[in-house]
Amino acid sequence: MDDSKILESLNSRSAPCTDTLGAKVTSFSSEPPFIEMEFQAIYDFTHSDGEVVQGGFVTGMLDAPMAHLLMGLFDFKIIPMTLDINVSFLAPTRQGKLVASADILQLGKSTAFMTSKLKQEGALVASSTSTVRLVPTK
Repeated sequence: MDDSKILESLNSRSAPCTDTLGAKVTSFSSEPPFIEMEFQAIYDFTHSDGEVVQGGFVTGMLDAPMAHLLMGLFDFKIIPMTLDINVSFLAPTRQGKLVASADILQLGKSTAFMTSKLKQEGALVASSTSTVRLVPTK
């Protein structure tokens, strides 16, 4: 499957959790492996009188592109199961559009080591690393 068809499939196979986050895959490349996604942080994701997006939602926005990159690279023949995720919250995340990107640090036969970054208005607000188990689909 070529990259444009993978991009189309990633957007047409959205899960309820990514729909909740207002996710859209905007860029996908298999070589070099890279993905970019947009998210829409709404008031319902916030605390502190709507000033700051709660960290769990930020973590979801970092986790999703890592998983989507792997699903696309493996032609949807694996389920990426996050074994751990380490998040660094670098600045307050606000309501509005966010852009996340993901890269592969190292890829094995059954495990991937990933990284992702989340930006708002061009400024880095959070980053993460993750270990992902690659589970073959049935």
